[in-house]
Amino acid sequence: MKTNMGFKKQMSELAYVLAMEVFMGKVDLHVHTTFSDGNLSPWEVVEKGYNKKLQALGITDHDTMQGISGAQTAGRKFGIEIIPGFEFSTDYEGNELHILGYYCKQDNINLIEMLNTVKSSRFDRMVAMVEKIKKLGLKIDLSDILNTVKGDIFGRPHLAAVLCQKGYCKSSREAFERYIGKGCPAYVERFKVNTFEGIDMIVRAGGIPVLAHPGIYGADEMIPSLKNGGLSGIEVFHPDHDLDAIFRYKKIASDYNLIITGGSDFHGEEIGSASQLGNVTVGYSCVEKMKSIQKTLQ
Repeated sequence: MKTNMGFKKQMSELAYVLAMEVFMGKVDLHVHTTFSDGNLSPWEVVEKGYNKKLQALGITDHDTMQGISGAQTAGRKFGIEIIPGFEFSTDYEGNELHILGYYCKQDNINLIEMLNTVKSSRFDRMVAMVEKIKKLGLKIDLSDILNTVKGDIFGRPHLAAVLCQKGYCKSSREAFERYIGKGCPAYVERFKVNTFEGIDMIVRAGGIPVLAHPGIYGADEMIPSLKNGGLSGIEVFHPDHDLDAIFRYKKIASDYNLIITGGSDFHGEEIGSASQLGNVTVGYSCVEKMKSIQKTLQ
């Protein structure tokens, strides 16, 4: 029995290696910077990508495209192609789904207005969360958050950082578990765009909508509906996807003719995903497929 189990384990590992050889490459399509909740600037992210010998980077800050210009400037310096993008938090029948939007026209008025609405709602949410924190007896002001934010998007990681700086928590994880995670005393629900509206907005802006880290949601049955609603791709490779998830979403992508994408979901050295920049990548063929689809949308 032990020998059989060992053989199965070896075969599983071999299958994983073969999958990586086919799909992994030098393109990281899911990267955050200081313009949302990352802790490296666009320039620093691109320089790090250069040191990792990456060919291309997808800049996908939450609800903003403001960091793309700086990343493109750095990309020209370091010889790395920058794929412009952003990450939308959307609502699908009461569940939160993240949609990645690649290659959107950054001057699209409707998209700009939507991103500004989301940005404003983030500010209002932070004000409400700080008030809740104060009522718990913790001495924190909105100015503390403002001094922490380097970009133009507020997020709970910024509040978590302040809670740690003030000595109320030892780690970001503790801050979320005790105060600002869903169901915790200082949590405030945030405004979200309807998933289908978000997908349609991306398509109308000439972009490619991709479902981010589907393994987190545990609701694969929604994918056909999203495909019918305009979804173009699915993030098969992600640090939160184990081997089974990778092969499951690879098959789903094949069944529904969805582009296979992937990335590290990098936020920085110590925050967000445990994965580091370039640890989860795809081949350049993924970029070529997105570009091919984008041409049909112009």
